[in-house]
Amino acid sequence: MSLEVVLIYASAAVLGLCCLFAYNSFLSSPTYLEHYYQFAAVKHTDDVSTLPAAKNKSFWTNISTWVTVLMMVPMFLLQFLMLSPWVLRQKVQHRMIVGAALSLMAVLIVPVCAASGGVSEGASMAVLIVACLVTGGATTTLESALYAFFGSLPTKYMTGFVMGGGFSGSINSVLRIVITVGLPPTFAGVKTSAVIFFSIGMALMVVTVALAVLMGYSPMIRSYCRDYRRPGDVARCAHEEDAAKARARDLDHATPENSHSMQEPAMEQDAEEMMCAVTAAQKLDDEITQAVAAGESASNDVQDPREEEEEEGEPSVFAVARKIWPMMVCLSFNMFTTLVLFPGIGLHAMHQDPAAATDGASADTKSWAAESLMPMVIILMFNGGDTIGRLVANFRRLWCPERFVPVVVIARAIACVIPLALGVCTPKVINSNANPIVVFLVLGITNGYLIGLTMAYGSSDPRLTNKERAISGACLCFALLVGTTSGSVLSLLILTFAM
Repeated sequence: MSLEVVLIYASAAVLGLCCLFAYNSFLSSPTYLEHYYQFAAVKHTDDVSTLPAAKNKSFWTNISTWVTVLMMVPMFLLQFLMLSPWVLRQKVQHRMIVGAALSLMAVLIVPVCAASGGVSEGASMAVLIVACLVTGGATTTLESALYAFFGSLPTKYMTGFVMGGGFSGSINSVLRIVITVGLPPTFAGVKTSAVIFFSIGMALMVVTVALAVLMGYSPMIRSYCRDYRRPGDVARCAHEEDAAKARARDLDHATPENSHSMQEPAMEQDAEEMMCAVTAAQKLDDEITQAVAAGESASNDVQDPREEEEEEGEPSVFAVARKIWPMMVCLSFNMFTTLVLFPGIGLHAMHQDPAAATDGASADTKSWAAESLMPMVIILMFNGGDTIGRLVANFRRLWCPERFVPVVVIARAIACVIPLALGVCTPKVINSNANPIVVFLVLGITNGYLIGLTMAYGSSDPRLTNKERAISGACLCFALLVGTTSGSVLSLLILTFAM
């Protein structure tokens, strides 16, 4: 395994870690957002009882719900825009940079506006609303671009990217528990914890932009992803196309029944073979690059055979969706089940102790009430299980056969809904924290495993052409966001009107 392959896989995991951290920064600072108008009005105080009272109390009391809705609305609307021909024509690198830059701006604006104090409550509301809307739209833009990018690469990089997303949730949960235990619920403590989360989110967005730029220096990336190609790469890609066809003919004579391996040749099984083709064509690549630098037009006369095929018929989103719709439906339903149960409804299945009804009040009027640790532990169980499931999906031998994926999705939904429903509706039957802990662990493991599985099967469908693989990544991201949005909305409706 070459160093370049290792670095690209590591970059995929890091980008998965970075992708949703800005979004999670808002969800990880509930106390800060609930009292954001007070942080924006006063620079510092040692007694929170002297802070100004809220004029729009209902908004700040339900800030977690508002934040979720405000981020979900642009995510839902932009899902359709991400599949439009105009967006798909834009370079995936530019889309990644735009999404990361907007996320950086949204995360930056919240602590900066509250840094000096003197901001009115109305202005504080406007800042949060704008920041949440921008974060939702930017997250969709970035996530769609990343899935499109890794969809064009061999499957192992897609599963590596998915695995990084699991580590993002686990690290976020661990940080939240450590910060909650280590910092007191005072004005300074809550503000410091929020600044930590937002600062990490900003730093990771900078890392995302840097990786999006550095990817262009990888010959292997330029071989697979058309948007990263340079003028001198055309001849090298043509050489690799011929080498791939030769390998496919050899495999055809050796094992004619293995059609999937012919569609995804040895480049995915062992990237070193592909790198040999890169080395063999490097001399021709250098000659063409020098000609371009000298102002000659020789490189423009070299036509990539794959580009000729793509010019004859531009693949459409609908054509790609018709090929991978089973995996899109499975992915969407998987996310729908997860977001209906996690976290709101599942947390209602926690142990109900009437004696602890007043525990949320703070005995010290100079600080706010401390957040309960048990909900954080339960959420950590889900995120930890999700990471395990995504990690397992990186090993092809542990993959469930594609035809059984819908069965696993349905069985998983039934197995997780029943115990949580009993814990919520009939707490006398199951009234224990072990119920949501075990169910969330199973929910997380199966969620991560099925995300990795559906992404891998969908993006590596043997019927997809080279360019359709990139579109398949965007289609799978669309299915993921549809399931996430619809599940979150249904969960909010149930929590609002039925509990």
